Amino acid sequence: MAALRYGIGVLRVSLDECEIEPAGDFIEQGRHHGSLAVGYAVIALAGQAAAPKTGMSVSDQLLLANACFLGSFADCPAEMSRAFSVLAERFVLDHRVEIEKLAGILDKRRCISGTELGEIFGSIGQ
Repeated sequence: MAALRYGIGVLRVSLDECEIEPAGDFIEQGRHHGSLAVGYAVIALAGQAAAPKTGMSVSDQLLLANACFLGSFADCPAEMSRAFSVLAERFVLDHRVEIEKLAGILDKRRCISGTELGEIFGSIGQ
């Protein structure tokens, strides 16, 4: 859901992870490092914001590290980390219905393509 909201292409979604399009495509298209950093961070942290007792997957940890790197061109990493957490919590609250619908679909199907995700939900928040 967060990738859709932040305009980041989704290749595949499963119960364990979300595979997104490589960052190079967005940077080459002129996307600002800061906006891409926010999108990556919200994607990485939304799962924990929705279910705080769950751990972060390896892919989410890597995505968060990339977010902090991209955002470090503008802000202090500790400040960014706090801000990213707040944004992820707010995202989960604002999109709870869609997140629960996606969870139900993944519980039944285990995996869907980014194309199917876009067909089901369209562009969230745009």
